[in-house]
Amino acid sequence: MVDALLIEFEGVLADTAAPRRRALGTTFAAEGVPLSDATFRDRCLGRATRDAVCAALESAGAKRDDVGIDLMTAHAEREFGKELANGVALMPGAAELIADSQGRVRLALVTRSARGAVDPLLALAGIDGAFECLVTSDDTLEGKPHPAPYRRAIERLSRRRAIAVARAVALEDGSAGIRSARAAGLRCIAVGAAPFVALEADACVDSLVGTRVDSLGDLLDAARERVR
Repeated sequence: MVDALLIEFEGVLADTAAPRRRALGTTFAAEGVPLSDATFRDRCLGRATRDAVCAALESAGAKRDDVGIDLMTAHAEREFGKELANGVALMPGAAELIADSQGRVRLALVTRSARGAVDPLLALAGIDGAFECLVTSDDTLEGKPHPAPYRRAIERLSRRRAIAVARAVALEDGSAGIRSARAAGLRCIAVGAAPFVALEADACVDSLVGTRVDSLGDLLDAARERVR
């Protein structure tokens, strides 16, 4: 049984991979540091901006001090904001899952995005009122894979009414998010993740198309039975 869904915005509800790639590419080009598609895919995708910058710098063998990393992070976020101004599409099945969930389970958004980026996109998609709480990269000092973002969401949900963590489920698209959710004591379903990433989750779905609250619960129950 699922009582609450805690959902990553990027990669689960919204297709932000290409805008993120272009934003980071512009930032690294300005620094004269190469950023290949393979590095973005393997080291950056699914990570908060600062973590992605650090990972890409390490992959390229380039060094920057904390100030330099902060400046690159700010530049990448500005470029990402410019990209999002052109609009971003919801992932297939996302709007239907949110509509099915409203009034049936508690909804929280737990995202690596900054609030300034995600708020207007939720409004444009008409789902800004669907979530009981939002936890963005602005709300915790430690980002995913640290459990802090999910712990903050659980804390905020519990202020209104106690939440049974055992009946709460996270939907994530990458390894960092999956580890964050699991470390916070949540079950996690990987959405559209690569097979080696999906193995870290309790279950996985290729996309949200046809996905509903009941089917997520059934999927987790089936996965639990296979483990026994």
